[in-house]
Amino acid sequence: MSNLSELTLEQAEEIREDFEDLEGTELIIHTDEALSCEVEHVAISPFSREDCEIFLESYNANNNPTEALAAYKGTGYDVIIIARLQNNDIIIQRIREYIEANGVRYNFPD
Repeated sequence: MSNLSELTLEQAEEIREDFEDLEGTELIIHTDEALSCEVEHVAISPFSREDCEIFLESYNANNNPTEALAAYKGTGYDVIIIARLQNNDIIIQRIREYIEANGVRYNFPD
């Protein structure tokens, strides 16, 4: 699977289930510096950046990824980790970035 390919809803759900144990755990995300945060949700999101930004605005309003995804009418999905920094800001990491950054061995569903 290429690094930037869209997922079907079924593939995204399978991946989300495989990683949902991350919820409630601490996560270190390396940007310019190492950021410590707590994982709130492993969530299915729209694939495109624009649609994902709309999804995140909705998520910020209600903290419910299922409700936030309900308005999306597209067909391309991704799985993201939604985490909260100590200053209460939200940070996201796409599951592919998490896998690569943490050396996780994972076979994506076909």
